[in-house]
Amino acid sequence: MGSIVETRKTGRDGKEYTQFRAHVRRQGFAPKSKVFRAKRDAQDWLRNNESDATLKKAGQGKRLDELLDDFVALGECGYARLSHLDFWREQFGASRVAEISHGDIAGAILKLRQRTAMRSSPGGNLPTERKLANSTVNRYTSTLSAVFSFAQAHGVIDTHPMKGGKVRKLKEGPGRLRILTDQEEARLLEVAKESEWPMMWLYLRMLLTTGARRSEVNYLRWRDVNLAESIAILPTTKNGHARALPLVSDVKAALAAAAKVKPLHSDFVFYDPARPARAKPVETAWKACRKAAGLDDGEVVLHTTRHSAITKLVKGGANLAQVAVVSGHRTLAMLKRYEHLAAQDAVDLAERLLSGNKSNTSA
Repeated sequence: MGSIVETRKTGRDGKEYTQFRAHVRRQGFAPKSKVFRAKRDAQDWLRNNESDATLKKAGQGKRLDELLDDFVALGECGYARLSHLDFWREQFGASRVAEISHGDIAGAILKLRQRTAMRSSPGGNLPTERKLANSTVNRYTSTLSAVFSFAQAHGVIDTHPMKGGKVRKLKEGPGRLRILTDQEEARLLEVAKESEWPMMWLYLRMLLTTGARRSEVNYLRWRDVNLAESIAILPTTKNGHARALPLVSDVKAALAAAAKVKPLHSDFVFYDPARPARAKPVETAWKACRKAAGLDDGEVVLHTTRHSAITKLVKGGANLAQVAVVSGHRTLAMLKRYEHLAAQDAVDLAERLLSGNKSNTSA
């Protein structure tokens, strides 16, 4: 709503004059004003500046580093890694969010593609001879896109600078489909019981029995765990839709025990013991567990647990629609790549029942 405030002033020459300050104030927008010597000019300015198009949302002056602090504090994006957020803070931290263009982002992506890939070692991360994979670069850009979506939802920006094909993802390879054997799973779970982090076993067991993404379990909150119904509800997933995680009996029992000793001021199931109000950074504990299980070959990652769980479902006879209910895939096409992992089962079945070789059939 616009208004004009009339004020009497005294000039340097000692003569009095009237000043007119025009104000535009509207909820959700930054206030705007200008001073005029003539009331008609103030009225004209009001008419030209009261529309939404001429006003800035309250917060459009926010810097990216300030927005990132809000983004992390509210846990808005579970799959965002702090290292990814740190990169964007380094690139645009002091910039106003509303002023970051898709051209600026494309330039930062070029820098990112020149970065050297790292590998983990007992002494810390070591550089390799390779550049970051396209899939890794895409994870960085997905994180920034989530930050801008957060900004748009909270009125910091009106338009998303990465949507509508303005910033395209790089072409990725077929991806890593390493599957854990039963023996490897057993070793991982056994050494997890000896982890310095007491929740390591439950964390891995949940991943292996739900097929959830690591971020979905990392940021699981007690308010979303329903032990009576043996499910945990994910209110918002990577695909933007809610879904339920099944809680098998030993996971349910472990969660019930953990609920009795959880910190008073933390709602995260897998909280950080050093900072209970935050989710646990699991990478260090996971790497130690993986190494103790003899799987520190660079092929087994936390996402391997998801591949393994989905493959077990397929091999167990579940159809793709049933698997999608558990895994949260929005399209069956995304699950097609798992079908060939059960191909040997089909070969064995055909040999036994269709080949005509009676020695392979039971009497």
